[in-house]
Amino acid sequence: MSLRDILFGSEEEIKNAPVNEEAEKAGAEAAAKAMSDDTKDSKEGGDLVTTDMLVGEIIAKHPSTAQFLMDCGMECIFCPASQMESLGEACAVHGIDGDEICAAINERLEEYKD
Repeated sequence: MSLRDILFGSEEEIKNAPVNEEAEKAGAEAAAKAMSDDTKDSKEGGDLVTTDMLVGEIIAKHPSTAQFLMDCGMECIFCPASQMESLGEACAVHGIDGDEICAAINERLEEYKD
């Protein structure tokens, strides 16, 4: 059982969970705002992500990166260490190329900018 299962339930539990339409609408609005904020930061010349930035700082500045990092196998975004660990350090711990992840994140942020 993974930490994700403990925090959010298994995929089966999630699929069978009742839907709260108001919460789902609020979540969609929050996601749209987060993407808008990411785009605004990028358009205003916001800093690109670098490997020396803290994982928590990256997620705070660009919330849409959280899912991308999890998809890359870095579920450590839930870990308190993410507040003290750089992207490069986190990638090294997980055996992932930090420069490659950093480039992919910046590429995704650029896509949102357009």
